[in-house]
Amino acid sequence: MSTPSAPRTPGTPLTRPPAVVAVTALLALQCLAVLAAAGGFALQVGRGSLGMGAQVFLVVLVAGAGAWIGAVALGMWRGRPWVRAATVVIELFAVILSISFLSGGNLPLAAAFLVPAAAALVLMFSRQVALHLAGRAS
Repeated sequence: MSTPSAPRTPGTPLTRPPAVVAVTALLALQCLAVLAAAGGFALQVGRGSLGMGAQVFLVVLVAGAGAWIGAVALGMWRGRPWVRAATVVIELFAVILSISFLSGGNLPLAAAFLVPAAAALVLMFSRQVALHLAGRAS
């Protein structure tokens, strides 16, 4: 059992454990992918079978999700404890989406969703991430 370290003081450089850097990077990549999808949807507004209002709503919804994932990535980098639950929910949604792509026969897209989500979920329960989110050095 380790003893808690001294609390962080403003201006003190913080070295982040590799697991924290990895989860933050995965979240940032997922953020960029979701924002790119929102951009792609925005380029398609006015085309397709959905009405204009539904298409605009879809763009706003997906862009909001991308912004939320970005906020969670920033919170993870800064060691905010609230990001634990948000990250788990984001990654579980990615797993659910990967299963739907897999059942549709799109293996590459399913793997693109499943592999990063599984890695982030495993790392979220590591000791390094837990200590980082608790505000202690590992």
